[in-house]
Amino acid sequence: MSMMSADESEANVSENVNNMSKINLVIIGLIFLAVSLSCKSLMPGKSTDTSKGPAIDFTTPGKVLDVKVLLDKKQTASGKFTKAGGSVSLTAADGSKFTLDVPADALEADTMITMTAVKSIEGAPLDKNTPTAAVQLEPSGLFFKEMATLTIVPAKEIPIKEQVIFNYEGDGKDYHLALVDPKSKDIKIKLMEFSGAGVGGVGGAGDIAWAANLTIQAETARTRISQKLGEYLQGERRSMLLGDESSLFTGEFGETIRSALDQYEDQVIRKEEVAAELDCKRAFKAMQDLLVLTRQLGLLGFPLPSNLWERIGKLAKIAKECAKPFRVSGASNGVSFSGEICNMNKPFSLEATFPGGTATTSFAPGGEMSGSTTVSGGGGGCEHSGGGNYTFVLNNADGSGTLTWTTSDTIVCPWLNQSRTATFTLPLQLAPDLSCP
Repeated sequence: MSMMSADESEANVSENVNNMSKINLVIIGLIFLAVSLSCKSLMPGKSTDTSKGPAIDFTTPGKVLDVKVLLDKKQTASGKFTKAGGSVSLTAADGSKFTLDVPADALEADTMITMTAVKSIEGAPLDKNTPTAAVQLEPSGLFFKEMATLTIVPAKEIPIKEQVIFNYEGDGKDYHLALVDPKSKDIKIKLMEFSGAGVGGVGGAGDIAWAANLTIQAETARTRISQKLGEYLQGERRSMLLGDESSLFTGEFGETIRSALDQYEDQVIRKEEVAAELDCKRAFKAMQDLLVLTRQLGLLGFPLPSNLWERIGKLAKIAKECAKPFRVSGASNGVSFSGEICNMNKPFSLEATFPGGTATTSFAPGGEMSGSTTVSGGGGGCEHSGGGNYTFVLNNADGSGTLTWTTSDTIVCPWLNQSRTATFTLPLQLAPDLSCP
């Protein structure tokens, strides 16, 4: 298989970009610059100049979603399970019913299992107006040699097309979609280990909630596939350093790497593209990830994804239409702020005034609807510095929203050295009249 050099790959990318007359070239150009600065060849055993930016690390786990679970400790049920199996049931305060059935030979030893009803779950991509039926199963981490079945009958029926059936670990870690019996009309979750499980709905959240759940699926797949790619490439690197270069990206090894990258496109990128169509604020991330995958395929000499530039153009259009400008003005926590946001995916700043001084808070996007902040300023002989993190929350019905950030700041004066952590929340006001680049 012929290998494509980095220069040849860049030339092909540039040629294709020039043919994209209907795509916002400014957006694409910026993303290409970001990708170029963050990528390098995946060829194991080859020395690479890292002065142009960090390498892409395919072994880094993807993001997970942690949720906050509040238990109803008055609603519990316990049962002793033996090697012969067993069953235990629980009815929650709202009338939702849960039944855990454990088959024979699933447990090595007699085990006491407890079910506790979940009163509420915060942070999950579920409609808050749709009741959630969930239970915590203990002992946490209990493993079954055969699949156990948790059957859930919600007190209020959730339409099938709106149902989101989920698991989480421990006390709310790693929220993810559950493995279910696809042939059962009833909600039957198949379990190999504990802790929590339940069902909620997307309800009025509709497309936005489904997009969030698709993103969770994509991140879960990213973790699994990236880990495998890391294992393959590091194993090949060891072989090369020990003198065996016969299998470099050829034969079975080459097919294995290509298969992993194909799965990455299908299970990560494709899901992100669908999520972007459902919720436009996810388009920028999907476009970045598609370009990163393209760069890796090109550097390894593999064919590029089908309809690549059409897909990038579609995502660019979605991202551009989603990038609505806002004005920010108001007071929070004793500080007055003002500023403009042309694009939530790009850095912006707010000017602040407070008794005795002024400061500038700079916002740098670092993830989906979130990022980091830095503060600098002062007055009256004092210096004000610090930083923290921020998040956006948008109301997709009318385009309004809020900006919230928490910062840890220090004020240093000749006569004073004081630190504090504070949270600020300001409304976002749509500003279609703003002239943005």
